[in-house]
Amino acid sequence: MLSSKICGVRIAGISSALPEKKVDNTEYCSVFDEETVRKTIESTGVRSTYHSVGNQTASDLAYIAAKNLLESKGIEPSEIGILIYICAHHDYIAPATAFVLQKQLGIPEDSMVFDINLGCSGFVYGLQVGASLLKNSAAEKALILLGDSSSRVVSPKDTSRLLFGDSGAALLLQKTMNDSDVMTFGLKSDGTRYNEIYVPAGGFRHMNGSHELRMEEDGRERSDYHSHMNGTNVFVFSVTDVPALVREFMKDNGLSFDEVDNLFMHQPNLFIIKNLLKKLKLSEEKAPMTIDKYGNTSAVSIPITMCDVYGNKNDGRKKVVMLGFGIGLSWGVSYADVDTEDILPVVFTDYCFEDGLLDD
Repeated sequence: MLSSKICGVRIAGISSALPEKKVDNTEYCSVFDEETVRKTIESTGVRSTYHSVGNQTASDLAYIAAKNLLESKGIEPSEIGILIYICAHHDYIAPATAFVLQKQLGIPEDSMVFDINLGCSGFVYGLQVGASLLKNSAAEKALILLGDSSSRVVSPKDTSRLLFGDSGAALLLQKTMNDSDVMTFGLKSDGTRYNEIYVPAGGFRHMNGSHELRMEEDGRERSDYHSHMNGTNVFVFSVTDVPALVREFMKDNGLSFDEVDNLFMHQPNLFIIKNLLKKLKLSEEKAPMTIDKYGNTSAVSIPITMCDVYGNKNDGRKKVVMLGFGIGLSWGVSYADVDTEDILPVVFTDYCFEDGLLDD
């Protein structure tokens, strides 16, 4: 476990955004048989998701989340010294999508701007990277944006299509003069399992893949441009490696879940969540779930769950553990205090950055 402790930086705001198009999973009965849909809903817990339409991208959703957060907090774009965008589905092969967001938000040249290519662990990784850079630079505020459009890379013939939703989020970090503002982290990664979750084609390793749907060994039809996942291996990883990291992290930091208000974890599916909680000996009340309403939203699943739980009330400061795990393979856990007053309700949008489209 790569451990770190960062003092004098706090989470100053969280916002999340969803597309306006809601998809009820019962609609898939016209694609898959009714029994298959019913069993998928029961095992995954996903009853509905939200999908971007037309040219709307993950960064459009992240932009709206950021705009909402800055306006609600009364913060000018000129105050942002670090902008990080975390997403596995970028607007272009190059440049980094963070520059597109910098343009839209009006963040000045005197800033650090870049992408991180990560999925479900991205919130915890991004929080650590952003807080570290903020602590060791002249910047006073950092904006960590996250986006996901997994619905675009799942085969239409794959029942996992019922699991994935699109979303965006924004996290504001701010320097403080108070060393009692502390965040602790534990991170792990394993590149030997890079192809347990991946999209084979589209990058420079495999530029000219086939768009033809082919039956895979797991009985699902996919092309080279669709997401491929070894479900059995990913499940084993989720209920062995991930809880082991949490236990190690809690022990090393002298923490107990008795003193933690909530565990906010990535929302892969209900089956994995329940088995993971069982391994950690935690009740479902301690770990809020939004898998039923929003589906698996990758890196956004932690902030969107926090916005869902805390966004409509001012309930003071909370001690929270945040846990992300997935593609890479990568997994990470963090502990911090958050003020519920700084967490905004989820918003919905049909926004699309039209200037970024190619001319016909």
